Formats: sequence, C-alpha cells, structure tokens
Amino acid sequence: SSKHAFFWCRFMILEYFSYSGIQSFQKCPAQFKYRYIDKIYKKDEGIEAFMGKRVHESIEYLYEQKMGGNTLSYDDLLKYHYSLWEKSWHNRVAIVNKQILPIDQNKNIKLWKKYAAFYFRTGENCLTKFYTMNQPFNDNVYANEYEIDYFLDDQGEYRIKGVVDRIDVDQSGNWQIHDYKTGKRAYKQSEADNDMQLGLYQVGLEKEQENFKTITLVWHFLQQSKENIIVRSKRSRDSISRLIDKTKKNIDEIRTRYKEGKPFEAKKSMLCNWCYYWEECPKQDRPNPFIGQIK
Repeated sequence: SSKHAFFWCRFMILEYFSYSGIQSFQKCPAQFKYRYIDKIYKKDEGIEAFMGKRVHESIEYLYEQKMGGNTLSYDDLLKYHYSLWEKSWHNRVAIVNKQILPIDQNKNIKLWKKYAAFYFRTGENCLTKFYTMNQPFNDNVYANEYEIDYFLDDQGEYRIKGVVDRIDVDQSGNWQIHDYKTGKRAYKQSEADNDMQLGLYQVGLEKEQENFKTITLVWHFLQQSKENIIVRSKRSRDSISRLIDKTKKNIDEIRTRYKEGKPFEAKKSMLCNWCYYWEECPKQDRPNPFIGQIK
C-alpha cells in the first residue's frame, strides 16, 4: 500500500542518526536535508576539516604501529603525515580565511604547499604536542577508529551510529573514550560535561560491554597549551538519562517534520562559507566562492 511504502521510505531515509547529523539539523535544517535525506554527496571539504582528518589518521597509524610492536619515531610520524597530505589533497578543498598568506614563493612548488602551508604546519604542531605528551604510547588501547552502532531504546526506534577516535581499557574494567580535537578552542569543564557526542559514545559502549567499572570521556585539544590540552569528564546516570531523552526528542522532531511535509528551511549565517550546498540552497545565488581555488 502507499501508506506502507511511505513508512518504508521514511525508515530507509532516517535509518540511523549520528551526532554530526543532529548537529547539522540544528545549525541548518536545509543542509541536513541535502546530506541525510536527499543524500547529495559532495567531494568538497574545508581546509580545517582536511587538516583534522590527516592528524587523526596519523595518530591512528601511530597507535596501530605500536599495537603491532613498532614504536614510531617522531620523524617517521611527520613523514607519514606529509605523505597523507600528498596523497589526499584535491582541488575541492575550501580555504575561507584568505588572510593567511602563502609562505613560499617558489614558482615550482605545488600550490597546496604554498597556500595551505599554514594548515599543514598547524597539523604538524598538533602531532608534535601529542607525541611529546603521550610517548612512549603504552596506553591500554582497545581499538582505534572504533565504529559503534546501537539503538537508544529497546524497541529499535532510535538507531545511533558513530566512530570513536580511540578506546582504552585496563584490566580492572576502567574504560576511556578519547576524542582528538584540532580546532582552536578548548572546552570548559561545563562544556565537556554536557558534550553530546562522547556522551552518546558512552551509551553505545555501555550497551556493548557488560564488564565496565568506570567510563571516562577524554578530549585532546591539540592546538592548546599544556595547561588545557586534555579535558576529562565522567557522567552520572541522571546526565546519561537526560542525554538519551534529548537525543530522542531531536530525532522525533526531524521525523515529524519529514512525515508532515514541513520545509527544512535554510539558516543563513557565517557558517555558510563552510557549506558545500550553495548550488542547492535557495538563499545562495552562486557557487561557494571559497571552493576549487587551489590545485
């Protein structure tokens, strides 16, 4: 029947939610629709996100090597990081901040090394701080880039999916959920205690693991000074319950809007400069001017 087809379609479109998807809906419902409902995929990405991915990949490689019995040297880590930039760079990387000038005027140098050199060096600095503060990397690593996929409820109505940067666990059942941040600003303690992303990771971990004594959420702010580079949080049962309720409410709002055919309206703001749906957005009249400038 058409009614059955509608609900089947709705299930397929809204099969799972991630923190990034819910965040996208809150910032701009139109962006959420283009990405998660219409499933319009773009190769575009901002230089900040590109840099962050390379840092994450480098740290993942560092720990994978360690788990395999090889302690990576600092120089080898930077070489690997450089190779990731060489391999991954593409001409749909957006650089919004044009005030950051090139540092190398050599006409024969690759353009990304001229115009994105600031961000490349920022990534190197993040890795330098991480390497210095965490060597010899004897953490009790359970997994890197660990995918979680679970239901918030017992009826299978609210499915959550995400990827955790790193999970550690010791022999006593003390777990740590790690997240690497390459942005400029670090969390205040109150922000960490209310962070939705790692809180949802904890919910998923608790559903997967029966034997846990404690769970600590750990953020590594890699652009920050030694004084505030790491922020930790432990959640009470009440705070976890509130997080689950809030997440269900957000998902219900999205589903209701879709079911009732209400518009997913665009919110125009400075964040538009980092958005790759200008061609689809009714509030933009031209392609994003910050994309496709550097080859």
